[in-house]
Amino acid sequence: SLYNTMMLSAIGRSATTALLAISTRRSILLSSSTLASLAVVAAPFSSSSAIPGLPPSSSSTRSSPPSASGHETTTLSSSSDSSCADDVIMSTTTTTVAADIGYLNAADAAALDADLMSSPGFSLEQLMELAGLSVAEAVYDVAVADDGGTKTKKRALLVCGPGNNGGDGLVAARHLVHFGLDATVVYPKRSTKAHFINLVKQCEDVGIPILDEIPMDDDEGGYDVIVDAIFGFSFRGTAPREPYATAIANMVELQGRQEKSLLVSVDVPSGWDVDGGDLTGTNFRPDVLVSLTAPKLSSKKFRGRHFVGGRFLPPAIAEKYGVMMPPYPGKTQVMEI
Repeated sequence: SLYNTMMLSAIGRSATTALLAISTRRSILLSSSTLASLAVVAAPFSSSSAIPGLPPSSSSTRSSPPSASGHETTTLSSSSDSSCADDVIMSTTTTTVAADIGYLNAADAAALDADLMSSPGFSLEQLMELAGLSVAEAVYDVAVADDGGTKTKKRALLVCGPGNNGGDGLVAARHLVHFGLDATVVYPKRSTKAHFINLVKQCEDVGIPILDEIPMDDDEGGYDVIVDAIFGFSFRGTAPREPYATAIANMVELQGRQEKSLLVSVDVPSGWDVDGGDLTGTNFRPDVLVSLTAPKLSSKKFRGRHFVGGRFLPPAIAEKYGVMMPPYPGKTQVMEI
């Protein structure tokens, strides 16, 4: 596949700095010598620099954050004197082999957004629409497409916060209705900004109920998927305040008592510090994470199905922030990594 070819090419260019993902649910540790031996196999692919998603072979080395083992690792590079730690952690997912697409810390995530919206550039409304569409596609994939083609109409509950992450959730709700799902939105603190008012109206126009709190005693058999769109990359790891502390606790409860319910977080699990993860002990563990643009540092501590949506990212900005774009196939807006 294209993804496998991309990975082989990456290993061929810089075996000892390749960070891999394998289709298992276990953490796997490979030594740099093992990766070096893989390079022998991958050597015929080492000249394939034109594969989508990979930077040209002349790109500079970019250091990534420390791995879970405490070692420092580096991303793909053609530098002849590049080095790496003795061990390289292999991130675990449920799909095919993939190259490390990089991680963004909170400061870089904010700076990248600012660059996207510089003039001329994207508007906030454009980015929100693209992000929400990506989220909806990932939710559809895990709730419908992976369910064996059942004809039962799926029910989605989207819990939206007061900021841009909540706006992504409102957009996703509308698209999910167009995709054939039954969507309900929980929006405890509605924004007074014109665009958010418009998003609410757009949801109402397609028959989406807008609630103030999560319905814990639903009499229609529960929800197939619960989407956490409360906090984004601006959250700094302090204990969530009300009404969102209760909303997070309610989502955890629903996830635990409804076996068929999948909990999906948008960009960063709510209550998690963007860089450090669950620092306040929320015990919030979504089943699925949809990273927008690129995974944030905290996603290193996530264990579950992981999607990335950011096909709209211009190559120059991706290169500036060291984001390795995955080769999105066809018309899809998200890719499982």
